[in-house]
Amino acid sequence: MSTRQSSQVRSLQSRSSKSGPNNLIDISTPAGEEITIRHQEGHILVCNACCCGNTEKGFPAVPLETWKSEWKARSIRKRVHLTIAGCLGPCPLANVVLIIYRGACVWLQAVNSPRQVKQVYDYVESMMSAGRYVSLPVQLEKLHFTRYDFDTGSCSPTDHVEEYSAPAEG
Repeated sequence: MSTRQSSQVRSLQSRSSKSGPNNLIDISTPAGEEITIRHQEGHILVCNACCCGNTEKGFPAVPLETWKSEWKARSIRKRVHLTIAGCLGPCPLANVVLIIYRGACVWLQAVNSPRQVKQVYDYVESMMSAGRYVSLPVQLEKLHFTRYDFDTGSCSPTDHVEEYSAPAEG
């Protein structure tokens, strides 16, 4: 039997269940405390670790300042979070980016230039405008790769989910 509690999204502007920049979600902690966090549409994770951006190992630099300045300039922080992350895993590909948007996972490699960073943000904003996952634009297709068997639009929270049952004690 599941004891999982569902979270309720509430909006500061309207009662719409549609995600937006002012939607908040109440989360119950294991201690029973209610914590309010922003309910976001997506997340951009930029690898900057052991290989990505490590010019001493022969990899191109990660354009970190462009990632940060574009995120701020586009005023999307309340809808899509940016994390400059540790190692995301596929090191030989270098300068890896993971975009998670409304349940879709999109992996990109070799995002080495400010121009490419802006193209990634344009893509994310196109999904924000559509309110859903959209296919990659032509200029980013060559950077795409599949990391897991549920990548690119198929990792919805309801896909491939089975209820976990703890082993019986005894």
